[in-house]
Amino acid sequence: MQRHEDGTLVVSATDLVGFLECDHLVTLELERTHGLRDKPFRDDPQLALIQKRGYAHEQAYIGRLRAEGREVLEIDTGDLKSPARLREAEARTLAAMRSGADVIFQATFFDGRWRGHADFLIRRDDRPSDLGAWSYDVADTKLARRVKAAAILQMCVYADLLERLQGVAPETVSVVTGDGIAHPHRLEDYAAYYRAAKSRFEERLAADAAAMADGAAAVVAPATYPEPVDHCRVCPWWSVCVDQRRADDHLSIVAGAARTTRRKLVDAGVPTLTVLAQLPEDRPVPKMTPRVLTRVRRQAALQLRYRQTHELAYELIAPDPDQPGRGLAALPEPSPLDVFWDIESDPWALEDGLEYLLGYVVNDGPEPAFHALWGHDRAGEKAAFEAFIDLVMDRLARDPAMHVYHYGGYESGAMKRLMQRHATREDQVDSILRGKVLVNLYDHVVRSGIRASVESYSIKQIEKFYLPEREGPVTSAGFSVVEYERWMESQDPSILRDIADYNRDDCLSTLGLRDWLERLRVEAGPLFPDGVVPRPTSADPQASADVSKKRAEARAREEALRAGIPADRSERTDDEQGRWLLAGLVDWHEREAKPQWWDYYRLAEASMEDLVADGSALADLEFVGDFGAIKNSRIHRYRFDPAQEYKVKR
Repeated sequence: MQRHEDGTLVVSATDLVGFLECDHLVTLELERTHGLRDKPFRDDPQLALIQKRGYAHEQAYIGRLRAEGREVLEIDTGDLKSPARLREAEARTLAAMRSGADVIFQATFFDGRWRGHADFLIRRDDRPSDLGAWSYDVADTKLARRVKAAAILQMCVYADLLERLQGVAPETVSVVTGDGIAHPHRLEDYAAYYRAAKSRFEERLAADAAAMADGAAAVVAPATYPEPVDHCRVCPWWSVCVDQRRADDHLSIVAGAARTTRRKLVDAGVPTLTVLAQLPEDRPVPKMTPRVLTRVRRQAALQLRYRQTHELAYELIAPDPDQPGRGLAALPEPSPLDVFWDIESDPWALEDGLEYLLGYVVNDGPEPAFHALWGHDRAGEKAAFEAFIDLVMDRLARDPAMHVYHYGGYESGAMKRLMQRHATREDQVDSILRGKVLVNLYDHVVRSGIRASVESYSIKQIEKFYLPEREGPVTSAGFSVVEYERWMESQDPSILRDIADYNRDDCLSTLGLRDWLERLRVEAGPLFPDGVVPRPTSADPQASADVSKKRAEARAREEALRAGIPADRSERTDDEQGRWLLAGLVDWHEREAKPQWWDYYRLAEASMEDLVADGSALADLEFVGDFGAIKNSRIHRYRFDPAQEYKVKR
């Protein structure tokens, strides 16, 4: 967003997407154009890495286009900080279009209000235009492996501006995702939504213009607030908004307070963390269940206490009779063969990301021992995964009561993903999942077992209760990705040592957390019936004899077909790829059904609050009545929080 010397406000596709992500972002940008704010500089190595990877992806696509024999003409954008410069760049773009260039890179458009910079214009000879017997469609490169709505919306802006130059609207807009595949989308399918979104954005800008015309030099209308949203992860204004929320004692500081919960609290006259923390226990909040209100009120009280005393505090959560086996009751009996597991991954490496380090700690000797399984390519990733699964199966054979502990859902998701990606150790992974060998300490224990005086329940925050503060060059998962990318360029072994140290600390922290929770389990005894915290019951990891026999036959056929075929797709011949795909068809139906069953069991074990927040479920339903029968079926009506309806429709 730019305001030129003549007062003209110039906007772009990025501004439109930002408006849909966060209305307050528009407020901040407008205030900047009025000279009321300076734009902050966000020094984020992860964002810099994404930009670098994006440029490489863009150049790789240009290389493929040229390899196909297409001429790629690049527009010199130069310094585009004035309307005159923008018009010059658009004139160069139009000249390239009239010349009939096969592909135009960095096409620039400017209609006096909207500017656009399309990555590519692709010529097509089956649709004439004002240019001649040809016209152009829009294509953009994006690192993501799937097409996002924001990418299509951006290209709708470019298509709108392109139509003005060639006299005919493009038929398609294409997103070239990080795997190099072009995904064309019919413009007509999205044009109506784009027009509506653009109209709302223009109305928003008009409100600002009207406010300024009335002399509101310090206020941009309408008033907005920096509610935290997903876009905060990449927004340069992030620190400004965080500072404002802290200064205002905003409810978003309360750990685990969802936006719908905060809205209900504000509507009930509870606008800040402090007011929530001091809310009387017997005061209800309309449309909020007592369980949720108690949770956020107690959480706010703990955080307020820490703010006042600077002393960490926690409290134990009494068991919920409607949801037994959660919280501290979900801790299995410790075993000497337990494993504490953590994964480091790079989402930008190779075609579909790389799980490059599977680290784990075992406590077999006098001191915990850390082991690192590296995989710097697909073959290495497969070997590391197989080695880890084999380790777990070996320890299970020695002690069926052992468990694998991790924090958060990434590791269990990665295990399933690696199993499917490499079509290996499928029966073993099924056995691990069926036997409930994995223990997610965050979802299974911490969230339902304790409350702590922290703003986030990340392991880096929770470990303050049982470990000293971390030190070292790598202290967060995001920085480990940046460092691994640096290693891929330099091959400096010291970088891998630093990443391994970071991963080791995560594994040791998981071990320390399990031990701390075991101590809290003893402390929680009086909260449970008979003064004893129960242990979870064991689950049978074995499949039926018939299923085991069928799987063994399928595995033998698959292994025969895949014998000698490289793990990396890029290294296979066409014949080898055909054999690989044929092997996948042997057990395709069962493999395809696995994610549905995984999701079923995930939802079956989820808490009511998790179900309310989950986009694939409706929860906390209230029975309205029985409305008769249709043949052998009864018609029952329920009501639910409309915030869930919005979530599902979205």
